[in-house]
Amino acid sequence: MLLRIKNNAKYIFTRFTIIASMIFGLISIMQMFVDWDVLGEKGNNTKCKIILFCLILVSCIVIALIWGVFFSNSRSILVEDEVHIVVKYGDLLKIAFPKKYSGEKIVVIAVNRCFDTIVDQDLIKADSMHGQFLRRFVADDAARQRLDDAIDSSLQEFEIPYETINRSDKRYGKLKRYPLGSVARINGENGITFFLLALTSFDRDCVAHCNRHEYVECLLKLFEYYDAHGQGRDLYLYPMGTKMARTGLSKKEALDTTVTLTKISKEYLKSKTTIIVDRRNKNEISIMDL
Repeated sequence: MLLRIKNNAKYIFTRFTIIASMIFGLISIMQMFVDWDVLGEKGNNTKCKIILFCLILVSCIVIALIWGVFFSNSRSILVEDEVHIVVKYGDLLKIAFPKKYSGEKIVVIAVNRCFDTIVDQDLIKADSMHGQFLRRFVADDAARQRLDDAIDSSLQEFEIPYETINRSDKRYGKLKRYPLGSVARINGENGITFFLLALTSFDRDCVAHCNRHEYVECLLKLFEYYDAHGQGRDLYLYPMGTKMARTGLSKKEALDTTVTLTKISKEYLKSKTTIIVDRRNKNEISIMDL
Protein backbone atom coordinates (compact mmCIF):
# COMPACT_ATOMS: atom_id res chain seq x y z
CA MET A 1 0.00 0.00 0.00
CA LEU A 2 2.76 2.46 0.97
CA LEU A 3 4.66 1.58 -2.19
CA ARG A 4 1.62 2.30 -4.33
CA ILE A 5 1.12 5.64 -2.57
CA LYS A 6 4.76 6.45 -3.27
CA ASN A 7 4.49 5.48 -6.96
CA ASN A 8 1.31 7.54 -7.35
CA ALA A 9 2.49 10.47 -5.23
CA LYS A 10 2.41 12.97 -8.08
CA TYR A 11 -1.10 11.91 -9.11
CA ILE A 12 -2.34 11.93 -5.50
CA PHE A 13 -0.92 15.43 -4.95
CA THR A 14 -2.64 16.63 -8.12
CA ARG A 15 -5.97 15.20 -6.91
CA PHE A 16 -5.39 16.84 -3.51
CA THR A 17 -4.82 20.28 -5.03
CA ILE A 18 -7.97 19.93 -7.17
CA ILE A 19 -10.13 18.82 -4.23
CA ALA A 20 -8.71 21.44 -1.84
CA SER A 21 -9.12 24.22 -4.41
CA MET A 22 -12.74 23.30 -4.99
CA ILE A 23 -13.64 23.06 -1.29
CA PHE A 24 -11.85 26.22 -0.18
CA GLY A 25 -13.24 28.04 -3.19
CA LEU A 26 -16.76 27.05 -2.20
CA ILE A 27 -16.11 28.14 1.39
CA SER A 28 -14.88 31.52 0.17
CA ILE A 29 -18.05 31.96 -1.85
CA MET A 30 -20.22 30.90 1.11
CA GLN A 31 -18.53 33.48 3.35
CA MET A 32 -19.93 36.18 1.08
CA PHE A 33 -23.41 35.20 2.24
CA VAL A 34 -22.96 33.33 5.55
CA ASP A 35 -21.34 34.74 8.67
CA TRP A 36 -19.17 32.72 11.07
CA ASP A 37 -21.80 33.31 13.73
CA VAL A 38 -23.86 30.47 12.28
CA LEU A 39 -21.17 28.10 13.55
CA GLY A 40 -21.71 29.21 17.12
CA GLU A 41 -18.63 31.36 17.36
CA LYS A 42 -19.07 35.06 18.01
CA GLY A 43 -16.43 37.70 18.28
CA ASN A 44 -13.01 36.05 18.33
CA ASN A 45 -13.50 32.91 16.24
CA THR A 46 -9.85 32.27 15.25
CA LYS A 47 -9.71 28.94 17.09
CA CYS A 48 -12.80 27.71 15.29
CA LYS A 49 -11.37 28.74 11.93
CA ILE A 50 -8.09 26.90 12.58
CA ILE A 51 -9.88 23.70 13.63
CA LEU A 52 -12.20 23.86 10.65
CA PHE A 53 -9.27 24.52 8.31
CA CYS A 54 -7.37 21.49 9.68
CA LEU A 55 -10.41 19.21 9.40
CA ILE A 56 -10.98 20.25 5.80
CA LEU A 57 -7.29 19.81 4.97
CA VAL A 58 -7.17 16.31 6.48
CA SER A 59 -10.38 15.40 4.66
CA CYS A 60 -8.88 16.54 1.36
CA ILE A 61 -5.77 14.42 1.98
CA VAL A 62 -7.84 11.34 2.85
CA ILE A 63 -10.06 11.73 -0.22
CA ALA A 64 -7.01 12.21 -2.47
CA LEU A 65 -5.36 9.09 -1.02
CA ILE A 66 -8.49 7.00 -1.54
CA TRP A 67 -8.83 8.37 -5.06
CA GLY A 68 -5.18 7.73 -5.89
CA VAL A 69 -4.97 4.22 -4.40
CA PHE A 70 -8.36 2.65 -5.10
CA PHE A 71 -9.68 4.55 -8.12
CA SER A 72 -6.59 4.84 -10.30
CA ASN A 73 -7.02 1.62 -12.28
CA SER A 74 -7.43 3.13 -15.73
CA ARG A 75 -6.10 6.11 -17.64
CA SER A 76 -6.99 7.47 -21.07
CA ILE A 77 -3.79 8.40 -22.85
CA LEU A 78 -5.25 9.74 -26.08
CA VAL A 79 -8.77 10.43 -27.27
CA GLU A 80 -8.77 11.91 -30.77
CA ASP A 81 -11.27 11.33 -33.56
CA GLU A 82 -11.50 7.53 -33.94
CA VAL A 83 -8.41 6.88 -31.81
CA HIS A 84 -8.76 5.93 -28.15
CA ILE A 85 -5.70 4.69 -26.25
CA VAL A 86 -6.19 3.42 -22.70
CA VAL A 87 -3.84 1.97 -20.09
CA LYS A 88 -5.41 -0.10 -17.33
CA TYR A 89 -4.62 -2.72 -14.73
CA GLY A 90 -6.11 -6.10 -15.46
CA ASP A 91 -5.64 -9.71 -16.51
CA LEU A 92 -4.96 -10.08 -20.24
CA LEU A 93 -5.75 -13.79 -20.18
CA LYS A 94 -9.25 -13.16 -18.86
CA ILE A 95 -9.80 -10.87 -21.83
CA ALA A 96 -8.23 -13.45 -24.17
CA PHE A 97 -10.37 -16.33 -22.93
CA PRO A 98 -13.82 -14.91 -22.10
CA LYS A 99 -16.64 -17.20 -20.96
CA LYS A 100 -19.11 -15.51 -23.31
CA TYR A 101 -19.14 -13.25 -26.32
CA SER A 102 -18.68 -9.55 -25.56
CA GLY A 103 -17.61 -8.13 -28.90
CA GLU A 104 -14.86 -8.67 -31.45
CA LYS A 105 -11.40 -8.21 -29.94
CA ILE A 106 -7.80 -8.71 -30.97
CA VAL A 107 -5.34 -9.86 -28.31
CA VAL A 108 -1.59 -9.65 -28.97
CA ILE A 109 0.68 -12.37 -27.60
CA ALA A 110 4.44 -12.05 -28.00
CA VAL A 111 6.10 -15.28 -29.17
CA ASN A 112 9.48 -16.33 -30.51
CA ARG A 113 10.31 -16.00 -34.18
CA CYS A 114 9.94 -19.76 -34.75
CA PHE A 115 6.42 -19.76 -33.32
CA ASP A 116 7.15 -22.68 -31.00
CA THR A 117 4.19 -24.27 -29.22
CA ILE A 118 5.81 -26.59 -26.67
CA VAL A 119 5.79 -25.42 -23.07
CA ASP A 120 8.69 -26.69 -20.98
CA GLN A 121 11.63 -25.26 -19.11
CA ASP A 122 13.95 -25.64 -22.11
CA LEU A 123 11.84 -23.85 -24.68
CA ILE A 124 8.85 -21.79 -23.51
CA LYS A 125 8.59 -21.02 -19.81
CA ALA A 126 5.21 -21.77 -18.30
CA ASP A 127 5.02 -18.40 -16.49
CA SER A 128 5.72 -16.31 -19.60
CA MET A 129 2.75 -14.80 -21.42
CA HIS A 130 3.51 -17.07 -24.37
CA GLY A 131 3.53 -20.08 -22.05
CA GLN A 132 0.33 -19.07 -20.24
CA PHE A 133 -1.42 -18.57 -23.57
CA LEU A 134 -0.38 -22.03 -24.78
CA ARG A 135 -1.45 -23.72 -21.57
CA ARG A 136 -4.92 -22.26 -22.02
CA PHE A 137 -5.16 -22.71 -25.80
CA VAL A 138 -3.55 -26.13 -26.19
CA ALA A 139 -5.30 -28.92 -24.31
CA ASP A 140 -3.49 -31.89 -25.88
CA ASP A 141 -1.19 -32.92 -28.72
CA ALA A 142 -4.03 -32.82 -31.24
CA ALA A 143 -4.85 -29.22 -30.25
CA ARG A 144 -1.16 -28.34 -30.55
CA GLN A 145 -1.06 -29.76 -34.07
CA ARG A 146 -4.14 -27.75 -35.01
CA LEU A 147 -2.46 -24.61 -33.65
CA ASP A 148 0.75 -25.37 -35.58
CA ASP A 149 -1.27 -25.83 -38.75
CA ALA A 150 -3.18 -22.59 -38.17
CA ILE A 151 0.08 -20.68 -37.59
CA ASP A 152 1.64 -22.09 -40.79
CA SER A 153 -1.52 -21.34 -42.77
CA SER A 154 -1.68 -17.74 -41.53
CA LEU A 155 1.98 -17.06 -42.31
CA GLN A 156 1.72 -18.68 -45.74
CA GLU A 157 -1.43 -16.73 -46.56
CA PHE A 158 0.58 -13.50 -46.55
CA GLU A 159 3.66 -15.17 -48.06
CA ILE A 160 5.87 -14.24 -45.14
CA PRO A 161 9.39 -15.48 -45.88
CA TYR A 162 11.40 -17.57 -43.47
CA GLU A 163 14.85 -19.03 -43.08
CA THR A 164 15.52 -22.61 -42.12
CA ILE A 165 18.11 -22.70 -39.37
CA ASN A 166 20.19 -25.69 -38.31
CA ARG A 167 20.01 -27.73 -35.18
CA SER A 168 23.42 -26.27 -34.35
CA ASP A 169 21.70 -22.85 -34.21
CA LYS A 170 18.86 -24.06 -31.99
CA ARG A 171 19.01 -27.40 -30.28
CA TYR A 172 15.28 -27.80 -29.69
CA GLY A 173 11.97 -26.77 -31.25
CA LYS A 174 10.98 -25.55 -34.70
CA LEU A 175 13.62 -24.56 -37.23
CA LYS A 176 11.68 -22.17 -39.46
CA ARG A 177 12.55 -18.66 -38.30
CA TYR A 178 10.41 -15.75 -39.47
CA PRO A 179 11.30 -12.05 -39.63
CA LEU A 180 10.95 -9.84 -36.57
CA GLY A 181 7.42 -8.48 -36.28
CA SER A 182 5.76 -11.27 -38.28
CA VAL A 183 2.18 -11.92 -37.18
CA ALA A 184 0.24 -15.18 -37.20
CA ARG A 185 -3.50 -14.59 -36.94
CA ILE A 186 -5.28 -17.29 -34.92
CA ASN A 187 -9.00 -17.54 -34.21
CA GLY A 188 -9.97 -17.93 -30.59
CA GLU A 189 -13.42 -18.31 -29.06
CA ASN A 190 -16.22 -15.85 -28.28
CA GLY A 191 -15.08 -13.17 -30.70
CA ILE A 192 -11.35 -13.27 -29.87
CA THR A 193 -8.64 -13.19 -32.53
CA PHE A 194 -5.02 -13.66 -31.46
CA PHE A 195 -2.16 -11.85 -33.12
CA LEU A 196 0.91 -13.96 -32.33
CA LEU A 197 3.77 -11.49 -32.69
CA ALA A 198 7.30 -12.71 -33.50
CA LEU A 199 9.43 -10.80 -31.00
CA THR A 200 12.37 -12.90 -29.76
CA SER A 201 15.12 -15.00 -31.31
CA PHE A 202 16.47 -18.14 -29.65
CA ASP A 203 20.16 -18.98 -29.54
CA ARG A 204 21.54 -22.52 -29.61
CA ASP A 205 20.56 -23.11 -25.99
CA CYS A 206 17.02 -21.78 -26.56
CA VAL A 207 17.70 -18.56 -24.66
CA ALA A 208 15.47 -15.74 -25.92
CA HIS A 209 16.99 -12.46 -27.05
CA CYS A 210 15.55 -9.11 -28.18
CA ASN A 211 17.27 -5.74 -27.84
CA ARG A 212 15.56 -2.38 -27.42
CA HIS A 213 15.82 -1.43 -31.07
CA GLU A 214 14.19 -4.71 -32.10
CA TYR A 215 11.47 -4.20 -29.52
CA VAL A 216 10.56 -0.82 -31.01
CA GLU A 217 10.74 -2.13 -34.59
CA CYS A 218 8.54 -5.10 -33.70
CA LEU A 219 5.77 -2.96 -32.19
CA LEU A 220 5.78 -0.58 -35.13
CA LYS A 221 5.36 -3.53 -37.51
CA LEU A 222 2.51 -4.81 -35.35
CA PHE A 223 0.64 -1.52 -35.67
CA GLU A 224 1.15 -1.48 -39.44
CA TYR A 225 -0.21 -5.03 -39.63
CA TYR A 226 -3.18 -4.07 -37.48
CA ASP A 227 -3.93 -1.12 -39.75
CA ALA A 228 -4.11 -3.50 -42.73
CA HIS A 229 -5.87 -6.44 -41.09
CA GLY A 230 -7.42 -5.29 -37.79
CA GLN A 231 -10.72 -4.21 -39.35
CA GLY A 232 -11.35 -1.68 -36.58
CA ARG A 233 -11.65 -4.26 -33.82
CA ASP A 234 -10.56 -3.33 -30.29
CA LEU A 235 -6.87 -4.08 -29.78
CA TYR A 236 -5.41 -5.41 -26.52
CA LEU A 237 -1.70 -5.68 -25.83
CA TYR A 238 0.69 -5.50 -22.90
CA PRO A 239 4.24 -4.32 -22.08
CA MET A 240 6.20 -7.17 -23.66
CA GLY A 241 9.75 -8.40 -23.30
CA THR A 242 10.25 -7.76 -19.58
CA LYS A 243 10.89 -11.34 -18.48
CA MET A 244 12.61 -13.90 -20.66
CA ALA A 245 13.10 -11.72 -23.75
CA ARG A 246 16.08 -9.91 -22.24
CA THR A 247 15.32 -6.56 -23.82
CA GLY A 248 17.02 -4.77 -20.96
CA LEU A 249 13.79 -2.88 -20.29
CA SER A 250 12.27 -2.69 -16.84
CA LYS A 251 8.51 -3.20 -16.54
CA LYS A 252 8.02 0.56 -16.27
CA GLU A 253 10.32 1.26 -19.23
CA ALA A 254 8.48 -1.32 -21.35
CA LEU A 255 5.17 0.34 -20.47
CA ASP A 256 6.48 3.83 -21.26
CA THR A 257 7.89 2.60 -24.57
CA THR A 258 4.64 0.86 -25.52
CA VAL A 259 2.58 3.94 -24.68
CA THR A 260 4.89 6.21 -26.66
CA LEU A 261 4.81 3.95 -29.70
CA THR A 262 1.01 3.67 -29.66
CA LYS A 263 0.72 7.45 -29.53
CA ILE A 264 3.08 8.06 -32.45
CA SER A 265 1.34 5.25 -34.39
CA LYS A 266 -2.15 6.65 -33.91
CA GLU A 267 -2.65 6.88 -37.66
CA TYR A 268 -2.66 3.06 -37.72
CA LEU A 269 -4.90 2.62 -34.67
CA LYS A 270 -8.36 3.82 -35.70
CA SER A 271 -10.06 2.03 -32.81
CA LYS A 272 -9.78 1.53 -29.09
CA THR A 273 -6.35 0.28 -28.07
CA THR A 274 -5.97 -0.97 -24.51
CA ILE A 275 -2.60 -1.61 -22.90
CA ILE A 276 -3.05 -4.06 -20.04
CA VAL A 277 -0.69 -3.85 -17.07
CA ASP A 278 -0.75 -6.94 -14.89
CA ARG A 279 -2.84 -6.04 -11.86
CA ARG A 280 -0.31 -7.82 -9.65
CA ASN A 281 2.10 -4.98 -10.51
CA LYS A 282 -0.10 -2.19 -9.11
CA ASN A 283 2.35 -1.51 -6.29
CA GLU A 284 5.30 -1.54 -8.66
CA ILE A 285 4.12 0.33 -11.76
CA SER A 286 2.12 3.54 -11.76
CA ILE A 287 -0.04 4.24 -14.80
CA MET A 288 -1.21 7.66 -13.64
CA ASP A 289 2.01 9.50 -14.49
CA LEU A 290 1.99 8.54 -18.17
